[in-house]
Amino acid sequence: MKTNQISVQLYSTRKFLPYDQVLNFFSESGIKNIELFDIDNIDENEMSNLLAKNNLSALSAHVSFSGIKNFNSLFKKLKTLGIRHAIVPAPDLPPGGIWEDNFNKDEKEWIKFGNELSSFVDIFEDNGFTLGYHNHSFEFSKLPSGKLPIEYMMEQNEKLKFEIDIGWTIAGKADPLDWITKYSDKIIACHLKDFFSKDKNLLVHSEQCSIGEGFIDWKNILSKISNETKCEVFAIEHDDPKDYKDYTLKSIDYLNSIDLE
Repeated sequence: MKTNQISVQLYSTRKFLPYDQVLNFFSESGIKNIELFDIDNIDENEMSNLLAKNNLSALSAHVSFSGIKNFNSLFKKLKTLGIRHAIVPAPDLPPGGIWEDNFNKDEKEWIKFGNELSSFVDIFEDNGFTLGYHNHSFEFSKLPSGKLPIEYMMEQNEKLKFEIDIGWTIAGKADPLDWITKYSDKIIACHLKDFFSKDKNLLVHSEQCSIGEGFIDWKNILSKISNETKCEVFAIEHDDPKDYKDYTLKSIDYLNSIDLE
């Protein structure tokens, strides 16, 4: 896998500001594309200038579910930044709730959320964008019906796209190869997240490691994504790295060593 095929989710560097220095490091490392997050609160003109200064693109971005409802303002940001894929990373947090409460839903609530998210798909496509959803581990927890939340979400609209987070899929005790097959026509982006050991609690951020240092079979997974989907963004992500530069360089070196079949 070539370095110019690898993207970085900027969330990994949120504790290492300013972004000008971060983006300069990525550019000097051979990275050509980053994925933005929290785009609701980004100054699009400032970020656009930083990207241009460092010869970087941003094909995709995470935007909150509440943020897509203000789509006219959002479209202006997306166009300014050259973003094609708007990706909702989770349901909105209930007032006073904690992170896990985002996903504490029953079947009817997941169907409702999927319907509401899917209702914006045509609006986005009519304006030249795709709208997708990014999973965590919770969407792979079986509901009383026997179905999974991710299924209820994705089946509401055949045009709703998917950014599969490989690490969180595995943390949810699911086989990513199965879900790549199931949603091969939906996957437009993926997150690469690795863990030291499958025997640890994978929801603990300190268990994350550079890509290739863990137990995940990246060659088979990335070959399958490359051959069976229209994935445009392969974004490495660590939720809380101690040293983002070390994490990035080690991940790039490993991915460079993989020959995708």
